[in-house]
Amino acid sequence: MGSRKRKSGSLAKRGQRRGLSGNPQLREQQLQEQLVADLARWLPQETSSAASSRRSRPWWAGSHEKVLAQVLAADWPARLLDIEALAGQLAGGEFCERLNAPGPGTGMTPAGWLHVLAERALRAMSADLAGDGKDWPKLWAFCCGLAGEELREELDARASVIAGDGFAVTPGVPVPWYQPTMAADVLLARDAYGARFLLVAPFSDPARPAVPDHWYAWDLDWCVDDFVVAAGAFSSAGEALAEWGASVGPAAAAGELAACSPELCVRLLAPAAPGSIQSESVIGNEPAEFLCEIPRMSRRASVLTVSLGRRLTGTRPSLPRDSLSSATEDFLGRHAGRLGDTREALNLLLAEWGPQTPPDERSLYACSPHRIQVCAAILRDSYEPDWANAALTLLPAWTEWCAARISLDAEAAARALAAARAEALDLASEIRTISEDETPFRRPEW
Repeated sequence: MGSRKRKSGSLAKRGQRRGLSGNPQLREQQLQEQLVADLARWLPQETSSAASSRRSRPWWAGSHEKVLAQVLAADWPARLLDIEALAGQLAGGEFCERLNAPGPGTGMTPAGWLHVLAERALRAMSADLAGDGKDWPKLWAFCCGLAGEELREELDARASVIAGDGFAVTPGVPVPWYQPTMAADVLLARDAYGARFLLVAPFSDPARPAVPDHWYAWDLDWCVDDFVVAAGAFSSAGEALAEWGASVGPAAAAGELAACSPELCVRLLAPAAPGSIQSESVIGNEPAEFLCEIPRMSRRASVLTVSLGRRLTGTRPSLPRDSLSSATEDFLGRHAGRLGDTREALNLLLAEWGPQTPPDERSLYACSPHRIQVCAAILRDSYEPDWANAALTLLPAWTEWCAARISLDAEAAARALAAARAEALDLASEIRTISEDETPFRRPEW
């Protein structure tokens, strides 16, 4: 493996990721181990996202008081879906404002901040019920719209007590927590390159478990890292697909919705679930609409993952039969003699090629211009020039190989190859970094 520079990489915007080995046997072992770990992590079990980040920061109290004042001033709707949206807007708007303020600079943990906010709202509701009882209905609605899985049982218990005292609550008792629609498929679309996904699932009111109340969608980017770039509720799967296509750009033009296997769905939802990196930290350029959706995004991902977990076979998951190990050996065999000794260069290239554990084989070979450009930047920024340049020189051949591997259409393949050739010409000679302007939160793909 190539010699690394004596400095930390500059692209650790979501934490420094460890690349996969280029050694075929070791790489396959890494992929297998990570697949098992991911599935075990997201199958039914007690969540601990808020517990790990619940320690309050000094600025949280004032921030939470501002949100609760807005809660009491708002007119709350009756439908739980609309209550969720309003609760997310009030909480997410405040968090976004704090995120973009000159300070405080610490404590930007969405899960912890939201959990403490919900707890404060519950205490305020209890105090109001013990007093004049004027404001608690609004605080109750806000808690139902905001609370994650950790507080659901407590909310249900309090609702029963309130109803037992003769009070009417909105949402009612039992709280109509949305669940995946009975016997319905989760649908998936992906862009031409294969690493940008739209995952759409129908959700129902428990009173009508077989009738979709709404569709929830996640825009998932597995090009460089596993990352949620957008989420939201829609009246239909087609509406979600249309918005996703407009956001992603030309690469999504051929994307069509089809049934997604439970195993792949669980893997894709990992960055959206409670306890993920995105729930525990921020990048810094999240748009307000994304921050407003975090509570509902995580809650829907959690219940859908639990539901899908019951449909898994319980057997040890395996990688696709035609795995990367055989493909890389084939690549090396085909290029032996034409590109010289390419094994070390390929090992280095693969160490920085995409996310640590791609969700499936097609995404592993995804060769979008974005992946190519970021991979090249990491190589230049993290390795000594001689090693980095050997890997950069290999980029066009590897890109061409990947494009053929996934039968990429001619237009997309041409764009990918042009990007690879441009990066191969820009050889490493000094330390380089990617600025924030070059890494937008939600990017189009050409």
